[in-house]
Amino acid sequence: MKLKSLVLTLAVFVPALLLAPGAGTAAAFAQNLESPSADAPGTPTAAGSLHGVVADPSGAVIPGATVNVSSVAGQINSATADSGGAYTIPGLAPGTYTITATAPGFAPVTIPDVHVGKGQAKLLNFSLVIEVQQQNVEVNVNAPTVSVSPDQNANSVIITGKDLDALSDDPTELQNELNALAGPGAGPSGAQIFIDGFTAGQLPPKSAIREIKINQNPFSAEFDKLGYGRIEILTKPGTDKFHGQVFMQGNSSGLNTGNPFSKNIPSYYSYQYNGTLSGPINKNASFFVSAEQRHIGDDAIIFAYNPNDLDFAHNTLNFQDALPNPRLRTNIAPRVDLQLGKNNTLSVRYQYFDNYQQNEGVGQFSLRDQAYNAEETESTLQMSDTQIVSSKVINEILFQWLHDRSSQTPAAFTPQVQVGGAFTTGGNQEQAIQDHTDRYELQDIATIATKTHAIDAGFRLRIRRDANSANSGFNGVFTFGQRPCPPSGCPATLPGCSGTSASGCTISALSAYKITQLGLQNGESFSQILAQGGGASQLTYVTGTPAILVHLTDAGIFYQDDWRVSKNFTFSYGMRFETQTNIPDHEDWGPRLSFAYGISRHNHPPKTVLRGGFGIFYDRFHLAQIQQAARQNNIVQKETVVADPACFFTSNIAQNDLGACAGAGSTSSLSAIYQIAPNLHAPQIIQGAFGIEHQVSKNATFSLTYLASRGEYQLVTRNANAPYSPTYNPAEGNVYQYYSEGLFNQNQLIANFNLRAGQKLSFFGFNTLSYANSDANGVSSNPSNSDNLHQDYGRAAFDSRDQFFFMGSWAAPYALRVSPFVVFNAGRPFNITLSQDQNGDSFFTDRPAFAQPGDTNILKTSYGTFNVTPGPNEAPIPIYYGNGPNLFAFNLRLSKTIGFGQKTKAGGGPAGGPHGGGPRGGLGGRGLSGGGPHGGFGDNTGRRYNLTLSAQALNLFNDINLAPPTGVVDSPEFGQSNQLAGRIFSSGSASRRIFLQAIFTF
Repeated sequence: MKLKSLVLTLAVFVPALLLAPGAGTAAAFAQNLESPSADAPGTPTAAGSLHGVVADPSGAVIPGATVNVSSVAGQINSATADSGGAYTIPGLAPGTYTITATAPGFAPVTIPDVHVGKGQAKLLNFSLVIEVQQQNVEVNVNAPTVSVSPDQNANSVIITGKDLDALSDDPTELQNELNALAGPGAGPSGAQIFIDGFTAGQLPPKSAIREIKINQNPFSAEFDKLGYGRIEILTKPGTDKFHGQVFMQGNSSGLNTGNPFSKNIPSYYSYQYNGTLSGPINKNASFFVSAEQRHIGDDAIIFAYNPNDLDFAHNTLNFQDALPNPRLRTNIAPRVDLQLGKNNTLSVRYQYFDNYQQNEGVGQFSLRDQAYNAEETESTLQMSDTQIVSSKVINEILFQWLHDRSSQTPAAFTPQVQVGGAFTTGGNQEQAIQDHTDRYELQDIATIATKTHAIDAGFRLRIRRDANSANSGFNGVFTFGQRPCPPSGCPATLPGCSGTSASGCTISALSAYKITQLGLQNGESFSQILAQGGGASQLTYVTGTPAILVHLTDAGIFYQDDWRVSKNFTFSYGMRFETQTNIPDHEDWGPRLSFAYGISRHNHPPKTVLRGGFGIFYDRFHLAQIQQAARQNNIVQKETVVADPACFFTSNIAQNDLGACAGAGSTSSLSAIYQIAPNLHAPQIIQGAFGIEHQVSKNATFSLTYLASRGEYQLVTRNANAPYSPTYNPAEGNVYQYYSEGLFNQNQLIANFNLRAGQKLSFFGFNTLSYANSDANGVSSNPSNSDNLHQDYGRAAFDSRDQFFFMGSWAAPYALRVSPFVVFNAGRPFNITLSQDQNGDSFFTDRPAFAQPGDTNILKTSYGTFNVTPGPNEAPIPIYYGNGPNLFAFNLRLSKTIGFGQKTKAGGGPAGGPHGGGPRGGLGGRGLSGGGPHGGFGDNTGRRYNLTLSAQALNLFNDINLAPPTGVVDSPEFGQSNQLAGRIFSSGSASRRIFLQAIFTF
């Protein structure tokens, strides 16, 4: 489909939908079906309603009871229960309300922080207690329930109020925790984060977050990617009264444990400041602003082989080093919510983000001279306009502009030297980079409600412009790999094999490097060095123009109908169409189907729900690969690959010296280009799910879900002109092609549990059993055989067989709050490879074979006995044959809140309705559940001022969580880890970290 015709289609799509005569019957507003047994009111409106029954403790109805609905702006709607005790309050704007039921002779019941969504027919039943003395009862409206509503799947997670306290206040750690919360999504892509409905931008400070939704409505056509693994973050709107927070958090190396791979770690410290302020501008406008700065102290830990140690008798990692790795990050984000009349709300949010990083690129095998400094400055403007067109129709327009500038400066400009499984030194291959990016995103989503249908329909258009200047690879990269012994035999000083190439003997990558350096020190010619088995296996370098400009546009339209077939059965169906520029594939159709059936008895609300779904999802082809193909095309830039180069340099050199390396003595010199395969298709995932959800008690649910996923058109980078290809043409050189013929198959069984016992106790978690096989592991992966991807079909790199997660919050005695966060991941596989490019395709991804009788060059390991010089007809060992270590982290936060000042009235919460904005949770506001009068700022003591003191331990029990082992068979560290796992399990320098924190709120 041409882009022009697509834009025209999008321009008329939503207006035509709204004006169509039959729009009302096409149906769809995803009602809140929390009580499928209750009859829906005559015609639910897009504005929402409340209904229910008021009864006494025996269940007898109370005619004449009064139900008051109070918005945060002070507007009150009332209803009187009829002769059957039933009440209905229609016409409620989307937002957050406080509900109170009263009747003579009964104690009043108050339910704070009740969210009413667009078109939602919310059921709230009251049980009034006979009044003995003056009392007020608060009800927990957020207890988990099972429902046939498509967005009420029990295996979703919604985090608000005190549950947020269990999460880290450090945005980097927070993102790690959210990825753990989302669980193991299908395929290699990982979790997708939406911030106020947008797909790009920086994570806001936790103090600016009012709600996090995870894995909700996984088969909705509104979203492009998989629902299992989707994270939606909604920021706080303004409030009708002034509220604020001042926050400080600190950490130092003295509070932390050490790193097992370095004895002498430089001291470091981190501290973080944050402040928020919200309040009214006038009766129709409110604001919320947050400002944060983080000074992050850390160290990059190096555990590698010392490149200056040329003793052949030394063959273990013998070099430990630590380099300070400080970072400074600033985040400022104001937001304004405007009520533009009775039926229109506008929300505007701006975010400024600056990130300076020093000594990046160092650690594990990468030595100090690999360091580079980087800085990124990003400005983001988001706008959300929500229009209540009629009682049945809401239209929301979302717009985002993101402007990003980044730069990178290397510490050294010398050639990079890679010795497989031992060390990497010299100048960083990426070298100097300047990048200016502009991203534009426009969405228009219409919602239409009828009695039994809920329709969402709309489009998303994203445009990206990237001006990039990079001289990556201009310094050259020497790669040392395993080499055959020369015909004259291996050097006598070389331990191990003393035979010749004819007997199958080899020289390790590290030994080849030592032979080369010793020969240069002794003044030997390079031909003499090569004759002894020295020299690099490969040299690559780039010449040409650094600057390039690329554009990328993608668009999607969708239609979704949630049809309430009966009070206990909902059927949802939809279709999504996506397209993008720069690739041959322009038509991606994604049908979505799902259902939920409630098993009920005697017309009571169901306690068991059967839920299933099916959908086709797509990943977009990214701009980074488009940029690479446009740049390294032998016109803008030219990459040269030299096999067995006849030279070796470790100091600053001109590029013509690198060119001389391709002269006499080298095996071959080839040009290399990157290209997009002429039949490339956007990666596709076909997923089906079936599960059972059960209401264990009034406060707890349990669900069991089976997921089957198949990935088609998965991406790899192959050499389309490899020497073993039947169509090989030496004149064309290496053709690195982005290729979409990979696949994966994955089966998952997920058990979820959720308990919320009022404001005192809540916890939830999951356990996942997973099996995944694949022959492609992402666009940056390279196959061992470019003509036969199936040779690499086996356990997927992203497969973790078992994952467990637990998170909770407990209001303990003495005003303490205890918030645990527990993660366990079974070990992921790692690949066992040779350090030698045996088949000449310039990829160092070849694997050994299992040793057979008569094989001479064998290696005995704990993973088996391998032939490290397999012939072309010998089958390699399975891909990702090794298994990494299990990972476990128990995080714990302890906090105590002290209140002082005058007493405040409970209830309230942040402004939702008039000041809140869009009900879809774009920039809109439904308020923060369970946050008390300060909109979620700390624990509510009923006082005007609150001081919260807390301590958080990350990896409390100091479990040593290791990164995947080294998989290069001739590495001194083969089968061993030489760094900590990182992510949620550790930092670069410490296994356990302790943060101290103080928060003042008003």
